Amino acid sequence: MRNDVIYLDNAATSWPKPPSVGGSMADFLELHAGNPGRGGHRLAREAAEPAERVRELLAERLGVPAVERVVLSHGCTDAVNTAIHGVLGGAIRCPQAGRPHVVTSSVEHNAVLRTLQCYVESDDIDLSVVPCDTTGWTDPAEVSDAVREDTVLVCLSHASNAAGTVQPVREVGAVIRERTARALLLVDAAQTVGHVGLDMQADHVDLITVAGHKGLLGPTGTGALVVGERAWPDDPAQRTFFCERRGGTGAAGQGMRMPDVLPDALEAGTINAVGFAGLLAGMLHELPDRHAHEAALTARLLDGLGAVRSVTLQGLPGTEGRTAVVLFTLEGWHPREAAMLLDQQHGICVRGGTHCAPLLHDVFGNGDRGALRVSPGWATTVDEIDRFLSCVEQLVMSRQS
Repeated sequence: MRNDVIYLDNAATSWPKPPSVGGSMADFLELHAGNPGRGGHRLAREAAEPAERVRELLAERLGVPAVERVVLSHGCTDAVNTAIHGVLGGAIRCPQAGRPHVVTSSVEHNAVLRTLQCYVESDDIDLSVVPCDTTGWTDPAEVSDAVREDTVLVCLSHASNAAGTVQPVREVGAVIRERTARALLLVDAAQTVGHVGLDMQADHVDLITVAGHKGLLGPTGTGALVVGERAWPDDPAQRTFFCERRGGTGAAGQGMRMPDVLPDALEAGTINAVGFAGLLAGMLHELPDRHAHEAALTARLLDGLGAVRSVTLQGLPGTEGRTAVVLFTLEGWHPREAAMLLDQQHGICVRGGTHCAPLLHDVFGNGDRGALRVSPGWATTVDEIDRFLSCVEQLVMSRQS
C-alpha cells in the first residue's frame, strides 16, 4: 500500500483493495486463464468457477430467486444500459402499447440520465424527473404521482453517489406496484451493494445494477445486472425485454438467434474472467466492523467540516440514512481547484465537480461548479481524517490571509 497518499475517494472506486484481490487475479492468469464457458477442458471449467461463485454470492445477498437471474457485466454502467435498452427497446417495439413513459429522479447518475436522454432526443419516450429535496432524498409520494398507466420503467438510485443519501427504495417499489402492474423498478445500486442491504423481492425491485469495484472491493470492469421475474417472465411468450447485445455465449452455439434463457440471453461475449476472480476475493474478504468504522469516520468528517466557518455541508446532517459520502462547498474556492491543491500539496485524494450527477447539484444550487466530495473507506484511519480536516482549514486560511 502506498504511504504517499491519503485516499478519500471511495465513492468513485474502493482503494486499497484487499491483498487477496490482486493475488487471486495473478493466480488466475498464471494457472487458470482459460475462456469461461467456451469448451469443456479443465482450463475453461476452472476459469468459469470464480464468476459462477460471484453469481451465487450476489444472488444470496440480494434476495434473488434464482442464481441464473444474475447476469454478469463489464460494470454498473454496462448493466444500466442493458436494463434500460432492454425495457425500452421492448416497449418501443410493441406498437399496441403506445408511447412509453419513464420516471426517474434528480439524484440519478449520468449512466441513467444520459441513457434515457438518447430516447428523449429521438422522441421515443416521455420522461418525468421527480426532484429530490435539499437533503438529496426523493419522496415516494411524488414518484407515485408521476407514475401513469403508460409508465413502463422507474429508475432510482439506491443512494446518491454525490451526497450519499439513501433513497426509500422499498416504499417506492410498493407505490409503483399499487399504481400499475406494468411499470418496472430499476435500482442503480452502484453505491450500496456491499454497504446497505437490498432485497429484490422484499423491496419490490425488478432490476438491480451492481458495481464490483466499489463496496464489493473488487477490480474495475466487473458488475452485474439482476433481472427479476416481472422483467423477464419464465414464460417466453410474455417477455418483451429486448436483447441489444448479440454474440457468442458458449452455450447453445448453433443457430443465428441468441439463447432465450438467462443468463446466456444477456451475456454475449467473453466475461472479464480475471476481474471476477478478483471480485470473488473482495467479496470474501471479512471486515466485521467495516460499516461501524466508516460511519464513525463520516460522523467525524461532518463534525469537523461543520466547525469550519467557510464550509457549507450539503445533504443529510447526520450519518443516519446515508453512505460514507460527505459533500460540501468551500467559500472562495472552486471545487476542482481545491481538490487539485489537496492532491498536489498534501497527497489527499478527493473529488471536486458535479460527480456525474448534474441534476442533484442543480437542486443544491451548485450549478456547473459542483462541490467537493470526500468518501472514506474500510482502510481509512482516524488520523487520515484529521489530517484532511487540518488541510481544509489551511486552505481556508490561505484565502483569508
